[in-house]
Amino acid sequence: MMINVKARKIGNSISISIPKQYQVEAGSKYVVYKSKNGGLIFTPKIENPFLSDKPFQKDEDEGWQTIAKEEIGKNLGTSTR
Repeated sequence: MMINVKARKIGNSISISIPKQYQVEAGSKYVVYKSKNGGLIFTPKIENPFLSDKPFQKDEDEGWQTIAKEEIGKNLGTSTR
């Protein structure tokens, strides 16, 4: 579904309201890219995990290892199952 929105001048900035149905929380941060044709792409900003003091949390290593073994098996002509 496409919704038209209008850019408005607020102070020295231009603002575009995001309709409620998109469920964007106030204060959310986005990185904005401008395409060659003038379109704007908003991507949620994520923090760089390497700059954080938080301890590393192990992700789904087993799942990725299983996928890697299967791909290696396919390429070598053997099965890992």
